[in-house]
Amino acid sequence: MKKIRNVLLLVLAFVMLGGFTNVNAEEKVKVYIFEAGGCPYCEKEIEYLESLPSYNVKFEIVRKELYVDHVDWAKGQDYELGKAVAEAFLSAGFEDASYQGTPFVVISNLYAAAAYSDNLESYIDKAYEEGDKDVVSCYALGGTNCLEGADPSIVVDPSSTDTKDDKKDVELITTIVLFIIIGGTVALVVYTGKRNAAFESKKIKEEKNEKVVVKESKTEKKVTKPAKKTTSKSKK
Repeated sequence: MKKIRNVLLLVLAFVMLGGFTNVNAEEKVKVYIFEAGGCPYCEKEIEYLESLPSYNVKFEIVRKELYVDHVDWAKGQDYELGKAVAEAFLSAGFEDASYQGTPFVVISNLYAAAAYSDNLESYIDKAYEEGDKDVVSCYALGGTNCLEGADPSIVVDPSSTDTKDDKKDVELITTIVLFIIIGGTVALVVYTGKRNAAFESKKIKEEKNEKVVVKESKTEKKVTKPAKKTTSKSKK
């Protein structure tokens, strides 16, 4: 019974750990890559993004098929969505937005350009801090005013953010939290085990004392006998 209780405590601790690590966790930014099959610059763009320390920490990559291939430029399954998004960004003043070239990269309402770039981390960081507007999903769901508040004149300065050690910081914090919770769980299990052992020991002692008391009581009953009455006869 005690072993089962300890196992349940450990399971509960890990469940709490899972819940704790997800509390207040900021949603990852979606970096959309509208691509053409076999497009070398599309693959190069994805390779660059996957090399960033914030990949899978602050952002994730969402690939969209704008064209089936980059030779015949046959329309892909996401062509209409890519066209709608590009035209919306163009109307909002983003001059490099285009569905006629790949890779067409979209980040929140901050960046939209049909060109390879290895300077996207600052835009990702800003989108992560402000909250991803996810313009692409907005249009995919039939939205009509998904770029409200977008300002193409805002250029994010890469030197204004320093995120090279972000992944290490996240890993360090996660490790510390993990050790704290595991340490607390171990302490709780040890404390519970000691308390149970002390309770069982006390119970055993009480049972022994009760047996001793009963035995002594029985002994007293055997030894204690009523005194016989003696009558003195006077000699005549």
